Amino acid sequence: MIKCRDVDYETAKKEIIGYFQRNQEAYPDEISQDLELDFDLVRRITAELKKEGRLEAV
Repeated sequence: MIKCRDVDYETAKKEIIGYFQRNQEAYPDEISQDLELDFDLVRRITAELKKEGRLEAV
């Protein structure tokens, strides 16, 4: 069972950006587990970051 912290959208987005800065590559399930964030939230934020051009799809 994965624990999920209750954080707001902007905080989660900042944490995910930091995660990518440290790790370069990651899958949403890894981010969700490592940061203890809701998987759907991670997927929404990573999709938004790709749309903004802040992440590259590989």
